[in-house]
Amino acid sequence: MAGVGAALLPLLLQLGSLARAPGPNGGHAVHDQQQQVPVHPSAPAGVPPEQRCPLEERLGRLEAEVAELREQNKDLQARVRQLESCECHPAPPQCWGLGGPWPEGSRWEPDACMACVCQGGAMRCSPKPGLPHCHGCSHNGQAYGNGETFSPDACTTCHCLEGTMTCTPKPCPKGPCPEPGACCPHCEPGCTRGHRAGETWHPEPCVTCTCQAGTVRCQGPSCPELNCLESYTPPGECCPVCRPGCEYEGHLYEEGAGFLSSSNPCLHCSCLRNRVHCVPTMCPPSPCPEPVLRPGHCCPACQGCTKDGSHWEHGQEWMLPRDPCQICRCLEGHIQCHQRECASLCPYPARPLPGTCCPVCDGCFLGGREYRSGEPVGSGDPCSHCRCANGSVQCEPLPCPPVPCRHPGRTPGQCCPVCDGCEYQGHQYQSQETFRLQESDHCVHCSCQAGEVSCEEQECPVAPCTPPGSGPQLCSACVLDGEEFAEGVQWEPDDQPCTACSCQGGVPTCRAVFCPPAPCQHPTQPPGACCPSCESCSYHGHVYANGQNFTDGDHPCQACRCQDGTVMCSLVDCPPTTCARPQSGPGQCCPKCPDCILEKRVFVDGESFSHPRDPCQECQCQEGHAHCQPRACPRAPCAHPLPGSCCQNDCNGCAFGGKEYPNGADFPHPSDPCRLCHCLSGNVQCLARRCPPLPCPEPVLLPGECCPQCPTAATGCPQAGDAPPARHQEHFSPPGDPCRRCLCLDGTVSCQRLPCPPAPCAHPRQGSCCPSCNGCLYQGKEFSSGEHFPSPTDRCHVCLCWEGSVSCQPRTCAPVQCPFPARGDCCPACDGCEYLGESYLSSQEFLDPREPCRLCTCLGGSVTCGRHPCEPLGCSHPLTPPGHCCPTCQGCLYRGVTAAPGETFPDPLDPTCSLCTCRDGSVHCQKKPCPPALCPHPSPGRCFCPVCQSCLSGGREHQDGEEFEGPAGSCERCRCQAGQVRCVRQQCTPLPCALQVPEPGGCCPRCRDCEHEGRKYEPGESFQPAADPCEVCICELQPEGPPSLRCHRRQCPVLVGCPPSQLLPPGPQRCCPTCARESQGRRRTR
Repeated sequence: MAGVGAALLPLLLQLGSLARAPGPNGGHAVHDQQQQVPVHPSAPAGVPPEQRCPLEERLGRLEAEVAELREQNKDLQARVRQLESCECHPAPPQCWGLGGPWPEGSRWEPDACMACVCQGGAMRCSPKPGLPHCHGCSHNGQAYGNGETFSPDACTTCHCLEGTMTCTPKPCPKGPCPEPGACCPHCEPGCTRGHRAGETWHPEPCVTCTCQAGTVRCQGPSCPELNCLESYTPPGECCPVCRPGCEYEGHLYEEGAGFLSSSNPCLHCSCLRNRVHCVPTMCPPSPCPEPVLRPGHCCPACQGCTKDGSHWEHGQEWMLPRDPCQICRCLEGHIQCHQRECASLCPYPARPLPGTCCPVCDGCFLGGREYRSGEPVGSGDPCSHCRCANGSVQCEPLPCPPVPCRHPGRTPGQCCPVCDGCEYQGHQYQSQETFRLQESDHCVHCSCQAGEVSCEEQECPVAPCTPPGSGPQLCSACVLDGEEFAEGVQWEPDDQPCTACSCQGGVPTCRAVFCPPAPCQHPTQPPGACCPSCESCSYHGHVYANGQNFTDGDHPCQACRCQDGTVMCSLVDCPPTTCARPQSGPGQCCPKCPDCILEKRVFVDGESFSHPRDPCQECQCQEGHAHCQPRACPRAPCAHPLPGSCCQNDCNGCAFGGKEYPNGADFPHPSDPCRLCHCLSGNVQCLARRCPPLPCPEPVLLPGECCPQCPTAATGCPQAGDAPPARHQEHFSPPGDPCRRCLCLDGTVSCQRLPCPPAPCAHPRQGSCCPSCNGCLYQGKEFSSGEHFPSPTDRCHVCLCWEGSVSCQPRTCAPVQCPFPARGDCCPACDGCEYLGESYLSSQEFLDPREPCRLCTCLGGSVTCGRHPCEPLGCSHPLTPPGHCCPTCQGCLYRGVTAAPGETFPDPLDPTCSLCTCRDGSVHCQKKPCPPALCPHPSPGRCFCPVCQSCLSGGREHQDGEEFEGPAGSCERCRCQAGQVRCVRQQCTPLPCALQVPEPGGCCPRCRDCEHEGRKYEPGESFQPAADPCEVCICELQPEGPPSLRCHRRQCPVLVGCPPSQLLPPGPQRCCPTCARESQGRRRTR
């Protein structure tokens, strides 16, 4: 309370002097005031009225200050009671180890080799028994040599001697009381509101206050100096930062943006890290000798072309109006014209429409004449019908009716075969014609009968043909160019594929082969063949196999396919693009997104990459432009990290007050020299300097120091090498070992290894002492932050090191332009093929995995497959064995029948009457031999053999048991029985008339006829002789003599009961009257 009275005393004295002050007339001011104004009940007596109001105001302020003093007095009394309740008690003995206190008697193991115990306040550590690999001393994972002294923490000193480690607390001067958490007893005055000495708090988010020697010191944040035009303070932060982007020529640009200078469009600028970097635009070399620099352009360009009053820009194309097939282009001031190439999509396209160049396939132009699609086209072959079909000619043979014979022949001038002749082994024969053929070593005698051919073997030697007059030949043969051919054989002379020869009657006959129109649009002329074939396609000078897909070289936007000799093309289905303005280059069909060029490097559209000059920038190629922006930095796990190569998140040191400090460093506060700060894993802790008690009676406070010192300085500590000695209480690192921190105390050095914080990244690199996220250690190699590098484990992946962590992703590949690209090193390429899971080199031939008899070829990423080529054989019916692709002559395949060499089997065309034999891959067929007939009149039976089951009489065949008329005029009746014909005289039936006449052309007579008016009537026949319908005549036989006519009138019936009105009289066609009612009834009943 003495302090309160001292504070109130000046106020009371001031109040008393004010009350005694004289007025203007020498009287008291209170008295004058009381006479002028009414006295306030609370106003003192004798106060003049003019001074009463100011006195009331001062009295009010005095009362407020007294109230505040009372509150402070209460606070002081509470603090005094708290201090009076504190007593100093001696602390129990304890040890300091592993960063914390251990009570007396505690045991612990700092590592795998040492065991420690706290005895009498001293830590004693010794190696564990039975572990020969533990030599020296180890503590907290650190090894120390024999005799080495070290300090594992700030409060303990350890000594290693013969494997035993002894640790004792550091000596402390005597003090009034110990403070919890401190090594030595120490007391410092506190501050108001219960804050203890050295305590730091934040009354506001960006204000830091510290209690030092009973005084509260507060300061704002220490912010680094910024070098930018515009800054802002992010929410929750205390210091302003530069706003991302750049301001240039009055415009704001985003970070990583590229732009042209508005004042000089020939400057290409970019915004990187809030700075603008501009370089002049690089102009490509001009293709013309005298380029012109146009206004508003940076690079000179070639002049255009002018002709006939028209002007074209450089590179512009146009068509000539008078010739639409001429395409001209302006190049370097010169006009170059060339003929437009038209794609032939059909073999006979119609002529181009007026004003166009290329022919169209909506009609046909053939033989100098135009045909509409669907219109008939003359082919020169009367047996086929052709028509125009969208630029191609399609022909179909005329339909022919079926014939009842097996070998119908063809008659000149007719299209369909008929049974009037025979076609056998490629030759035409007339009916009833006989001919001979030579097969192997025997002759065959054959005959043609109504479209059927029957053959019999005749053994005879083969003799070459000789000139006439040399004698008869046993079997005909032909000799041509010194080579002998059997009778009836057809062949093609060597080197003459379009000629067909045959041997007939010993004379060789050759003629040109007629080729019918191929049933496809793009047939191919095989080597050595006469007629075009649809086995492949001939298109624009190239031959493609059936089933092959290819791209037209003249028109890359057309995808074509050869199918059965016809090429069908369609527009290429281009994959979708991811950009708004794709581009197409020369010879390229599908547009693709443009690539990006940055710092003379090319990047594919959509690719993400690091800026070549600034790895802290992440770029992406879009629409041919590289868009770059700073990479997102991970949040540091500490409060004051060091700046890394890109991000400020290195916790292996501290950035504080604009300076950088290593981990474990002690440094003075930048603005308060009486505060000592400590850097530990990126965090800074600042406390007021603790001034130790001094042994001298008169300490001295030096200028710039916070603690008094004895006049005689303490002893320093020498350092190795040329380094100056360390001062007393100075922290330092031994030369060459920045990972240890030492303290000099009065000539004694204690060192400890700096602790390493856990690295907040997956692949930290090894820093000078501790793992650092300022880079990556990946697969044994170090990479800087922001660096792209190929994956060591997968060459098709690209990895990125970013702030100590490595992320890998597949390499971005450009689209390929071939259907079966090979797997390259990383991306598919058209320098080979991958077909059905297998890889092949370009130009390599291989068997189709799905069909081994197809041979495929890889060429430029495309695969074409066709039938496996086979060598020509000298047999007519080769056999393809199972598992083989090519046929051989070791067997026969004839009409779907497989036969072994020498095997005889029924002819599939005539299984009943013919037998075939397989000989060296060729099939020879002949008629079965017929048994002899034992009857005089045999008939052709099955297989045209004579049989006695029927009879042949008069050129007609009659079945067994059939009766037929005998020869004309013989009046005989014949019967066929067992191949023999028996005839007897025909028996005539008796007639009822006496007068008989012979039947012309018959054997038996007949009765004589009646004759009336030149017309004859047989007996029993009646007729109407005249117009009278009631007269009837009949021819009647007479007992004697010829028959006679008897005529009479008809008798009319009696019409009883017929009403007179219904009675119909006789007429020209009616002899008798009739009743109309009866006639109507009869009509209704009918």
